Amino acid sequence: MKGKEIKERIRWVPAWALSLLAALFAAVVVGVLNNYIEVPLTYIIWSLMLVIASFLICIIHPERVWIVPLLCNILVILPAACDNSFWTTSFGIIIGTGIILSLIAAHLGAIIGRYRDHKGAKE
Repeated sequence: MKGKEIKERIRWVPAWALSLLAALFAAVVVGVLNNYIEVPLTYIIWSLMLVIASFLICIIHPERVWIVPLLCNILVILPAACDNSFWTTSFGIIIGTGIILSLIAAHLGAIIGRYRDHKGAKE
């Protein structure tokens, strides 16, 4: 399979499905890495994986810029909403920074995606 063929197949997958798959993939990777590296580093890896996923998904689906970072971080946002002391822990600070970075990355990806779609429409 060539690159364009793969990209076209991924383009047909809805943004919500890609976001949830990214969240589940990150959870599995962090679960495996948790046995081998220290806990704060796994939180950083989790955040970076979701930032990259938000960026890439929003390049493909720029119109879904607000829902992608929320669904990518759904496994963290729900527990954080229920726990008042979440944001004062090291986990909360690292993950909160990751959520903010994924929002920024999603917007940057959407800008690039809109530019590519607009550029492709002209040609």
